[in-house]
Amino acid sequence: MKKFILIFTMFFCSLIYSQIPVTDATANANLGLQLSQSAKQLTQLANTYKLMKQGYEQYKKINGYVQQMGQLQNIINQQRQAINNANLCAKKAKNGKFSLKDVETNLSQISGSVKTVQALLQNNLFNMNDGERIQIMDKELDKVKTANAEIRVKLIKMSY
Repeated sequence: MKKFILIFTMFFCSLIYSQIPVTDATANANLGLQLSQSAKQLTQLANTYKLMKQGYEQYKKINGYVQQMGQLQNIINQQRQAINNANLCAKKAKNGKFSLKDVETNLSQISGSVKTVQALLQNNLFNMNDGERIQIMDKELDKVKTANAEIRVKLIKMSY
């Protein structure tokens, strides 16, 4: 039994000493360099992400402005047509006995819509996003179209 314990102890001790780690100075230096380079790359990646995020936000903002500008151009065109038709109504009213009360009401409605749109185009008004602004601009465009159509109907009635 003594031999067995002695052999077991020697075997166990040899296993303990055989597991001692060997350090390689070159491997440690390379690992340090790799960690340093990885940290630099991570910093560059974070900066690139911030830049791309800012670019995307600018893109969304510009895309919203482009859509708003299209709506604004439609409103301007409708208003221009309404003013031209109102001028024609005024000329025809001088020649005959026509009331221009409806035309005045429609022009004031268009003016109110334009003021609303101008307020909407300012940044941070009511903290709206572009989708909400575009919906309101659509409603205002519909109001301007309706007023323009009513002025056109009045002009047609005055022509006959």
